[in-house]
Amino acid sequence: MRRTLLLLNITTTIFVLVVQQNNACFVRSVMRFVQKAVIRWDGFDQKYIQMLSVNDKNVDIQYWNSNLGDDKSIKIKFDHEYKILKHWIPDLPLKVIIHGWLDSIVHKDGVFCIKTAYINVGGYNVITVDWGGIAGNRNYMLPMLMTSKIGARLSKVLDNIVDLGIIEPQDIHLIGHSLGAHIAGVCGSLLNSGKIGRITGLDPAGPGFEFAKLQKKGLKKSDALFVDIIHTSGGSTGIYHSAGHADFFPNGGTVPQSGCYDGMQIERIIGLVGCSHSRAYMLYADSVYHANSMMGFKCKSWNDYLEEKCDSNTSTPMGHGTSTKVRGDFYLRTKGEAPFDASETPKEDL
Repeated sequence: MRRTLLLLNITTTIFVLVVQQNNACFVRSVMRFVQKAVIRWDGFDQKYIQMLSVNDKNVDIQYWNSNLGDDKSIKIKFDHEYKILKHWIPDLPLKVIIHGWLDSIVHKDGVFCIKTAYINVGGYNVITVDWGGIAGNRNYMLPMLMTSKIGARLSKVLDNIVDLGIIEPQDIHLIGHSLGAHIAGVCGSLLNSGKIGRITGLDPAGPGFEFAKLQKKGLKKSDALFVDIIHTSGGSTGIYHSAGHADFFPNGGTVPQSGCYDGMQIERIIGLVGCSHSRAYMLYADSVYHANSMMGFKCKSWNDYLEEKCDSNTSTPMGHGTSTKVRGDFYLRTKGEAPFDASETPKEDL
């Protein structure tokens, strides 16, 4: 296992060093190298994974809304979902937010900043899925392989909530970062009560899914009526290929994202990749406050976008305000800090 993770780290570092060229062909070449270089490690004890349980202790599901405020929530225990009834706000859609590896709800600057954004703007029922009891394991292999179990558990919880008659599946929107994106995909694929309305994958995890493929159940467009993906570290910590109905590639979708580059000293590379990976949920949170900003333009490639060949093509906001009718790959620039919309910023200043 250590050999596999070491190779993942080495190839990720190589990728970071070369994506500076913003050359799609070169990036694809590196991806082929990564796929050949990473040795698949099949010795992981699958029986151990099967023995691990998903329960209310290691997966903490909480319900929030604007009436409760940003500091108060209602714990949702499996088969006791009815306890949210007296707090549920009727006729409002549901947002379900799922974090990734090494994250949890205690990290205020993590993916749950999206929860805070939705509470602040109002008009939504919100559920957070804190699986930090599993995701906190620094052995990436274990949380990665457990995503299927957690997604299955979440699907049962949502089926029970739908059975309460307070929400329809098409009004549910799952938002997952990194491994959380794949949990959302599994949940959507297993929901019995109907098709999930929308899944947003925020830089879905790449290791174990796109290369060194040890996990077969990754996010795909058939998991919901509409799947949109924001790529911010494609080919390293995040997937590089288009996997949704609409895929967004801010700043090319690779490392480094705008505002993350701080020189190429080797000790800063990990931080650079992490900054780009987390930028996906920061961009999304910003889009909740500014729903019609960060316009993405349908385009064949980042180079075509840079050469202004796509300015008259179909466009849609990235993130919260994305139209569920659009299809294809969309490119855009962003600024290095919030608010991230760069439409009024001269290109030479980005």
